[in-house]
Amino acid sequence: MKYLTLADDLRSAIERGDYPAGGHLPTVRELRKRYDATNDTVKSAFQVLQREGLINTGQGRRTRVVEQRPVIHKSASYVAPSAVAMYGGGATWKTTMAELGIVGTQLLGRVGEVAAPGGVAEHLDLEPGRSVMCRPRVMLADGEPVETADSYYRLEVASGTPIAQQGLVRGGVYPVFAAQGFPLVDREEIITFGPATETDRERLGVPASAWVVRMLIVHRTHGGRPISVDVNVLRADRHQLRYVVPAHR
Repeated sequence: MKYLTLADDLRSAIERGDYPAGGHLPTVRELRKRYDATNDTVKSAFQVLQREGLINTGQGRRTRVVEQRPVIHKSASYVAPSAVAMYGGGATWKTTMAELGIVGTQLLGRVGEVAAPGGVAEHLDLEPGRSVMCRPRVMLADGEPVETADSYYRLEVASGTPIAQQGLVRGGVYPVFAAQGFPLVDREEIITFGPATETDRERLGVPASAWVVRMLIVHRTHGGRPISVDVNVLRADRHQLRYVVPAHR
């Protein structure tokens, strides 16, 4: 459809910096002439970009490019003892985003037991198809989907705890791990990059051209025993990964 082609062109121009944050897009009249398009085509393209959080439009106002603050993912520093203590004390998506000046919320899907997907079962040291507790979520930054986070827990860790309940876990899951006798000792992150799948596009509301960061996180307790696996998909255009690794002397 012509409006999608126009939206793709404008999105690419925004990403290249042709239309910087805080600046204006060409007017409807200018785009109509440039693309030999109708008013409806241009307005439909604007609606696509507005739903993606790239622009703001308003009656009688020029269309402005939104300034998008990066979602900073501070990653490997979690393994430091001080960081584990801090995060065990109750850091959440909401509080982590608040430190960045972003309103962090999340949409929680159906919580319950599922058959562990193959890769998840392997990382949890379980037989394929064994039951695990699943908590699927879509993470929002200022109301915009920026990440999907599907967490899978061994049943002996999650059963009978707030993790298994249909609702957000107050203070995060790390204190629950500790209360169950499975304190977090380390986490391994396996990161890959690639184009968004159809499922990614549906859950994150991104275009077919979008790329994502795939982050599989294995949480372990004493003895290297895995207790949970997170399968996260991050919008590549909204995230900045930071790693702080203690130096060994």
